[in-house]
Formats: sequence, structure tokens, C-alpha cells
Amino acid sequence: MKTQLLKSVLFVILNLLSLTLFSQCWQKVSAGANHVIAIKDDGTLWAWGLNGNGILGDGNSTNVNEPIKISSETDWDFISAGAEHSFAIKTNGTLWAWGRYRYGQLGIGAVANLLTPTQIGTDTDWKMASAGIQHSLAIKTNGTLWAWGRNQYSQLGNGSTSQSNAPIQIGTDTNWKEVSATGLEHSVAIKTNGTLWAWGRNFWGQLGDGTTDLKDVPVQIGTDTDWKSISAGRFFNLALKNNNSLWAWGYNSNSQLGIGSSANKNVPTQVGSDLDWDTVNAYNNHSHAIKSNGTLYSWGYNSLGQLGTGNFTPYNIPTQIGTDSNWQNVSAGSSYSIAIKTDMALWTSGENTSGQLGDGTNSTRNTYGQVSCNALSLINVGSISFKIYPNPVSNILTIENPLARHIQLQVINQLGQEVLKLNHNEPLTSLDVSNLSEGLYFLNMTSDGNSQKIKFIKN
Repeated sequence: MKTQLLKSVLFVILNLLSLTLFSQCWQKVSAGANHVIAIKDDGTLWAWGLNGNGILGDGNSTNVNEPIKISSETDWDFISAGAEHSFAIKTNGTLWAWGRYRYGQLGIGAVANLLTPTQIGTDTDWKMASAGIQHSLAIKTNGTLWAWGRNQYSQLGNGSTSQSNAPIQIGTDTNWKEVSATGLEHSVAIKTNGTLWAWGRNFWGQLGDGTTDLKDVPVQIGTDTDWKSISAGRFFNLALKNNNSLWAWGYNSNSQLGIGSSANKNVPTQVGSDLDWDTVNAYNNHSHAIKSNGTLYSWGYNSLGQLGTGNFTPYNIPTQIGTDSNWQNVSAGSSYSIAIKTDMALWTSGENTSGQLGDGTNSTRNTYGQVSCNALSLINVGSISFKIYPNPVSNILTIENPLARHIQLQVINQLGQEVLKLNHNEPLTSLDVSNLSEGLYFLNMTSDGNSQKIKFIKN
């Protein structure tokens, strides 16, 4: 009776673990150059990917290819991942930073790299922050604009080329609405009156003022007062207007502007004629956008599958990704992309050499695959212990040390669906997975009241 009861309890536990593992809990995500930070619906902070200089904030410098929890706090509200540093704002309005210090982009003063989130000053009125390549921008709740970090091309906007290792106010205006520092050496912003502003390096026309002249303070771009949102790429920008039209300008050698050619533009240029764009995001040499109907589009450079199109072909106009119509937000890294659906499921595509896709592997993909809600780690219940190889596997998965009899085996895919189930009365030494589709799976083995779960990749 006790043995049967224990088996029943373990069965329930395993199923609860499976449900938890694949629950869809991602609220916000921000892709840096090769690392990711995210917030779950419970307010916890998570990170994965490249971890040199403490970029992930977990206290060390080891790369991680699956989500790991950063700190135990549950009041994280806003995040921004840069090239080698990151910011987060808590619900109490405090601003936190971690990662590489080199040019003062952390805003903590003259310190070394920060391996864990560290508060910037004591102010409690930060509204948003943007972590760039080597400089940072932020807006307070009173509408003032602040900047710090590298400034060799006046990307801070304070009229000089001197870097700052602490936040400095830019001008005296109190109507800044949104700012983006993810351009390599330039900055763009929108005010609450709908005007568009830019400053910094302008060699490729990325400021959009019709020239290629550097600007050391914010200058208004054109006279339009209907700009809605902005996103800076490496040497280019994407923006939306209030009528939901899409605009782009700057460097375009990889067709990242989406205008059907590779010609640079030094003034904002409309992308197509559609008036149903809802969200835009630019980073290195590729771009993404979501329409009001929830469909996802991408264009630009695609050498590592960062567009998620299922191939490595570049596109010079916005190209729809799949047919799903429940995409909510998208964030681009150097050569990869991350998107969240309305059901709070997180999906990734592109380069994965540093684990930035978060799927527990280092395999690059040119299609979107789902990232589980929990870290994809080994789960042990009881004392059963087995190993599997090869991993990744193409056809036959070898199971090592299967000492127990009466084995119950279950294979679950990334969506939490059971795709294979076996009951075996003799020690099991191999498993044929040739009929499974390519992707990430979890193998559950239960025997005599003991269970273990382990992940594997099917090529």
C-alpha cells in the first residue's frame, strides 16, 4: 500500500513539474549583444547567454545556455540589456546596473565590473533606461533626460566629448518620453509633444537631419509632431508614427531599413505603405516589427538565422514569420532574436554559440523555438540515476546504468506535450527516437518509486 501510494505521489509530482517546466510565464525580455535578461510574471529577474565581465549578474563569468535566476527579489519592473552591461528598474523607482564598467556606462562612478545588480545612487524616480553599446541613457518620472558612459562622438548629448561615469542631466527640458541608446555611437529620443530628436555620430546619416554632420546636443529631426516610438540600431533607426506607419533611416548595406534596396537614407523614410504597425525593434544589422494583428515581421541580415525565416537568406523588405497572430513583443541581439507571445511564451532564433537562445543548447537555429519557463536543469526525485548519449542524438539514444526493472518512460517536447510513453519490465538500454522531430525534449524515467528527468536534443 505504501509503495503504491508513493508511486502515485511521485506521478503527481512529475506531472506538476512538467506543467511548471513548460508554463508560459515570461512578462518582459531584453536582448543584449549576446546575452538576455528577462522578467517573469512573478517579478523575478532572469538571465542567460554570454557572461564575460559579469554581464548576466549572477556573480560569476561563466556562460549560461538556459535561464538562471538573478537575485531573490520579486519587484523588478523594467529591463534593458546592452552590449556588455544591463539595467533594471524596480517598482520603487530605483535604478540598478551590472556588467562591464570600461567607459563608465554602469553609472556607478569609478569602479570595476559589477558581477551582480548594484543600485545607481539613491534616487527613486527613474522611469526608463537604455543600455547601449558603450553609453547609457535614462529618463526620470519628471521627464528629465540623463546620460553617462563613453562620449567620443558626443553620444551623451552634453555638448562635449568627455565621458561620464555617473548620470548627468542633459539640458533642462522636462518632456522627454522615450530614448534609445542601442545605436553604436548615436542616440535618438522622442518628446511628449511627438517631436523626434537625435545626437551623436552621423557619418551614415543615422541622425536623420539630412546631413552627415555630428551633433553634440539633441537636435530636432524635421518638424513632425506625430512620432510614437523609436528604436536605434547599430548605425540606423526604426520609428513609428501615431498613424502606425513605419519609418527608417541611416546605414543600409544589409537592407536593415526594409525599403527594398541597400541605399543609405539620411532622413526618415517610410517603409512600405501599411498603417498597422504596432512595435518595432532594431539592433545590429537586422530589424523586427509586429503588426496590430499580432503577426511578426523581420528583415535585414540573416547569416545566422536571426530573422527566424527558416533559412539564411537576407530580406530587404519586412517579411512575415510564420502565420501566428499572437506575437506581443520582440527584441533583437547581435545575431539572434527573442519574441514573446500574448500567452507569455518566449521564443528565440539565431546564433547560439554563447547560449543566448536559452534552450539549454549551443546550437544555432534559423527558426523560432520555445524557451521553457523554468531553467532546463536535471530534476531528481529519489535515487535512480542514469545517463544518456549521444546528446544531441539522431536515431538511437543509449541509456546507461538502467539497473532497475519495471521502468516507466515518458518523452515530453518543448510545448509540454507527451510524444512518447513506454512501460518496460526489463532494464532498458536504448531508445529509438528517429521518428521525433528535431528539437529539445525531456526524458522522464520512473522505477520502483524513484524518478529522474533529463533533457536531450534530437537532430
